[in-house]
Amino acid sequence: MISKFDRYLKEEETILWTGQPEKNKSNRTYIFLLLVSGIFATVFASLWNIIVWSNSTPVFFKIFGLFFLFSSTFGGIIHIILNKYRRSKTYYAISTQRIYIEYLFFGKRIKSYKIKSLPKPTLTKYSNGIGTILINYETPFSFKLFTFAIEYRWFDQYRRFEFIKSAQEVIDLIIERRK
Repeated sequence: MISKFDRYLKEEETILWTGQPEKNKSNRTYIFLLLVSGIFATVFASLWNIIVWSNSTPVFFKIFGLFFLFSSTFGGIIHIILNKYRRSKTYYAISTQRIYIEYLFFGKRIKSYKIKSLPKPTLTKYSNGIGTILINYETPFSFKLFTFAIEYRWFDQYRRFEFIKSAQEVIDLIIERRK
């Protein structure tokens, strides 16, 4: 079987596993918080625009109000659409020596990590039967109340296998290769 990662492999390497994020699965709590915050921002932006346009305020405040109203109304929806597109163009592979992540970020790019030099990966399981494997990742500041909040920074998406159906088997394979 020929893999899209074969061109990156060294002679002694073989692909053990390939995968892609699940297309119709996501962290519903994250999406819920994104939409709720968008609703609050839209209400605030609407009040801002009502006050600014009913009084004689400088043009800058009116333009800022329109921009804020547009971004708060459509920002969350645009973010969800772009996230789904990015996930559809992301591919993962585990070889005998390395972990590969191919992704789309202003063109096709690839990251690779030597398995033996990585710290022990961690697994985050979700209630919908999928999981995310964090690779070479430091846990951000959080405590029990806010662990369901915004998950990762934008550049961390290239250091994880997100929304994998068989995440426990994949992390076991990585840990086995680390020995």
